Amino acid sequence: MFIVSPKWVYLSNKKIESNKSLLIDRSIIADILVNNKIDKTYSKVPRIHYQNHLMVPTFSESYIDINDCDSQLKYSRKISNLFKNGVTRIQVVANDYKKILKYTPSSNIDISNKITLDSSKCTYDDIREMLKTIDFYKSDTSKVFSINLLNIRDFKKDLIMKISSICNELNLSIDIHLNEICNLTDNKIDELFKFWEEINLLNNCVVHDFLISKKMVQSYISKYKILLCVKYSELLDIENVKSLLSLKRSSNRYVLISDLENTYRLYDFFKVVNILYENKNAFDDRKILDSVTSNTSDFFAEISSSGIIEKGSLASFNIFDINSKRLLWKDEDCPTLADLDNQSLTAVWSSGECVNIKT
Repeated sequence: MFIVSPKWVYLSNKKIESNKSLLIDRSIIADILVNNKIDKTYSKVPRIHYQNHLMVPTFSESYIDINDCDSQLKYSRKISNLFKNGVTRIQVVANDYKKILKYTPSSNIDISNKITLDSSKCTYDDIREMLKTIDFYKSDTSKVFSINLLNIRDFKKDLIMKISSICNELNLSIDIHLNEICNLTDNKIDELFKFWEEINLLNNCVVHDFLISKKMVQSYISKYKILLCVKYSELLDIENVKSLLSLKRSSNRYVLISDLENTYRLYDFFKVVNILYENKNAFDDRKILDSVTSNTSDFFAEISSSGIIEKGSLASFNIFDINSKRLLWKDEDCPTLADLDNQSLTAVWSSGECVNIKT
């Protein structure tokens, strides 16, 4: 066992606290300790100090397109780039999922896979192959799959019913891209959602393109409290940023995703929100942090519970040097997520192992 002591730690995705340390037992956070009581009980336990640093949970990338990775080298580089930004949980998306499964996974990173089914190509044979793949890996608890549906409006009814039935039986998440139905009339949209309700397609789904969808579509999605996948590219529009941050926490959870982006944009988003809301009380740290941590938990193996820093979770977290961000810093000042960027990221911890980003 050993102890990690940052100056501040973002505990339970609720608030930033000081004078707290983590007791690590192999890959697990065994306990949250109060600093002034450590010497009494754990004086002989090795301790790592981060004197001017903030600790936050590890980040997740819930949808990264890797169709441009036609080799192990390109794949490894793309995954490594995310890791260097503090991302240790990644859900990859590719048209040829079997090819990606053959790539050697990166160490210290939890990978899950989306199986893409395109209505223009999908047949019952493809469904059977998908089931064979899932069955082959069923004994490997680290392998998690979900389904990515493309051109959903063109699936034959019997085929989409079969897919929905399988996903409900196996508890597989389904990705639906709302931009594919944006040109439908209100009546057609109403018919489509009623059909999806009848076949229980909406039970385990997540949706893309919510912010740019019709109000009618948004009302359906909010009714079912469906998880939203929001691309960083959508947030280049300030109105979309405002719409996202105004969503009710109780009904509209979201995750931020890169999709086709090759640059990790989370830190840019922190800066944009900070500029929009100069009053720090309006900067909703928790809601934004959840979008790359706890809200992503369904996409990854249960054993990788690392979206929150709390007792019993995986010891996966990021360490940021806050002093490198501000010239005039007072001890009583408390950092916010707006203070985070890639330059201040010092170390990435994954399952109790540390990789120093800055030396």
